[in-house]
Amino acid sequence: MAKKRDYYDTLGVSKSASADEIKRAHRKLVRKFHPDVNKNNKEAEERFKEVQEAYDVLSDEGKRRNYDQFGHAGVGAGGPPGGGGDPFEAFRRQQGGGSGGGRYTYRPGGAGSAHETVEDFDFSGGGDFADVFEQLFGARGRAGATRRPGRATAAPPRGQDIEHPVTLSFEQAVKGTTLPLQINRDGRLETIDVKIPPGVKDGSRVRIRGKGQHTNGEPGDLYIVTKVMPHPYFRRDGLDILLDLPLSLYEALLGTKVEVPTLEGPVTLTIPPGTSSGSKRRIKGRGVERCGERGDQFVVTKVIVPRELDEEDREAIEKMRQRHPLNPRADLRWT
Repeated sequence: MAKKRDYYDTLGVSKSASADEIKRAHRKLVRKFHPDVNKNNKEAEERFKEVQEAYDVLSDEGKRRNYDQFGHAGVGAGGPPGGGGDPFEAFRRQQGGGSGGGRYTYRPGGAGSAHETVEDFDFSGGGDFADVFEQLFGARGRAGATRRPGRATAAPPRGQDIEHPVTLSFEQAVKGTTLPLQINRDGRLETIDVKIPPGVKDGSRVRIRGKGQHTNGEPGDLYIVTKVMPHPYFRRDGLDILLDLPLSLYEALLGTKVEVPTLEGPVTLTIPPGTSSGSKRRIKGRGVERCGERGDQFVVTKVIVPRELDEEDREAIEKMRQRHPLNPRADLRWT
């Protein structure tokens, strides 16, 4: 019989690892070696079983203490501790399946994906934890948890997805909001509260799992398609917010202080002497927050010059031009 691997080595953690470190390592390896990700791969299946066995021991304070003191002999050497050879069932048991095991949010695609997708998976309330496999690995994950020998039966058809457009103000899109929506679902109107996460853009799609049309099988999903109204003076560039600031020629030449708006209230901005039109002044952290990142607000200056000049004005400006000669196109390649 082959010698058993050290449980800490199996999970890739040190013997002083915390419970959270062990849990994170276990979750990472489950995703890597899950049979539905590695179809017909015996080596991955064996590694999956080893990972389950190691986690079953190291996640239990008493079993871990016995293992640290007596090694494998302290927890038994045959099969995954706690009984049951089905790795799916072991995973369900370790996570507290069915007894209410907390909340986990999974966001596929992440920042920069073609569609903004938000999915909340709530494992509390006595649900079957085998659903976790379906959410993480697709329908085959759940089938793997309950697969039995014999002829396969066709699954009932999945319900159709629903698309529902909503119009958001600029502020709602940036900060997020909750909207009460009436959805025509299965031939009847249903009112639900939909949470729009911060940072959605025009054309974003927010997915609400299981709120589409329902059949005898799995319900479809609801997709909220966002339309963001333009703001009177703010505009958005990725996670940054831009604001145009008109300045008089004199303010640009001599410098000034100007109170400018942000989505979180006004800020006093210092304009240094000699500011050119089109320069940007940064207000840190006043942009869009999305997926843990936060942009900035940039104030773009626009210098306004006087239009009506008399002869005395022109003479004064000509003297200034002679005293401070300037060629604004000197660095342009086409000159």
